[in-house]
Amino acid sequence: MNWNNHPTQRLLSLTHTVTTERSISLVCIPDRDSAECALTELKHEHGPRLLKAVIRKDRPGRAGSSRTYTLRYTIRETETRTLF
Repeated sequence: MNWNNHPTQRLLSLTHTVTTERSISLVCIPDRDSAECALTELKHEHGPRLLKAVIRKDRPGRAGSSRTYTLRYTIRETETRTLF
């Protein structure tokens, strides 16, 4: 009997789901309002995948007293991979 063309033969694909958390920093944001705006955009873009976000005021540089802000956030990414 030829099993290659048998009408009841079915192939099931095997998949594996991988979930990772990635930490990203947006640096040298000029003011607090811009940092808040960037945070709002991130919330709309990532939704519940955005795990946490922190806005931090950077220390002044050696060249002057200007301060910038850093927005550091963590997102969860899920990917389904087909094994065969």
